[in-house]
Amino acid sequence: MSPAHRKLLKAFLSAFLICLIFYVGVYFVLSCLGGYYFNQSGKVRYHSIGLAVSDISTWNPKGCWFQYRFKNTRGEYVSRGNELGYLFAPLIMLDRRFFHPTEVLIESINPEETD
Repeated sequence: MSPAHRKLLKAFLSAFLICLIFYVGVYFVLSCLGGYYFNQSGKVRYHSIGLAVSDISTWNPKGCWFQYRFKNTRGEYVSRGNELGYLFAPLIMLDRRFFHPTEVLIESINPEETD
């Protein structure tokens, strides 16, 4: 590898590391200002009109909204959220897994829908 390529690689890695630290730092601040909010898994619905019931409580950093698994009316699992939620989705999923787990408020009555 030529010295010019090494210098370019070093500059790229430095910029990447700075961006990563900034990304995680901004998320940390937003997470500290966040809270739990009622949400719908899509598994519990009003049968007469098909609307999802707020059956879970999920952690959301300030200004972010992201849900990885929502069961839509066709029975498909989709993700949903706002722009900041999608931007920070990897960190939100890690945060919920290790620090702020989703709270189930109403269990699904269908035994095959456990996850």
